[in-house]
Amino acid sequence: MKNIEPHILAVDSSTSVMRVGLSLPGGRVAALESRDRYRHAEFIFDLIDRLLTGNGCDRSGIKALIIGTGPGSFTGLRVGMAALKGLALAMSIPLTGVSNFEAAAGRLFEKYGPAAVVIPSRRSEYYLGHIDNPDASGLTVDIVGTDQLPARTENRQILVVDGIRPDIERLDGLLSADDFEIAIDDFIRVGQDRLAATGGNDISDLEPLYIQNFPAGG
Repeated sequence: MKNIEPHILAVDSSTSVMRVGLSLPGGRVAALESRDRYRHAEFIFDLIDRLLTGNGCDRSGIKALIIGTGPGSFTGLRVGMAALKGLALAMSIPLTGVSNFEAAAGRLFEKYGPAAVVIPSRRSEYYLGHIDNPDASGLTVDIVGTDQLPARTENRQILVVDGIRPDIERLDGLLSADDFEIAIDDFIRVGQDRLAATGGNDISDLEPLYIQNFPAGG
């Protein structure tokens, strides 16, 4: 990975796995994760501080922040968003948001071409977005039922975020975790470009992606 300015801190708490990442000199990214989906609020600042300490950095060395905007777990998204908004305000540093679709798009499109990203919503419902270019531009996202997914994902490789539930495990084109997983590096890559282009989001306007139909954006 190239052109990542130290030190940018990224957090994605939208799924059962909370990931934190820190850009380091030389284009490297350090990362830690917590897999206890019910305790993101308890672990988030400990995970951040462990990551910083382990890489010779403290909070004063963070130059910018990136938060995953989902969609995903309502509680998890609120935990991450509140934590990073608090840091951004307290430290007077920029913050930007990156959706799961945007984070996945670059590597996913490069490896598989047109693909689909599927994220669990309510029971038997999923967020669905078609990845037709490496930056997810023009993307719209719908909530679709399990019975709609075969037709809506036909002839595409399918990335399921946060695990494959039994109701869709027979879909054609499913990618396993060994095939592809979103990494915190992906959020940093997209977020860094956005920070360079815009200087960050208006913190008061930055919210997780909750609604059923929306354009992907930070």
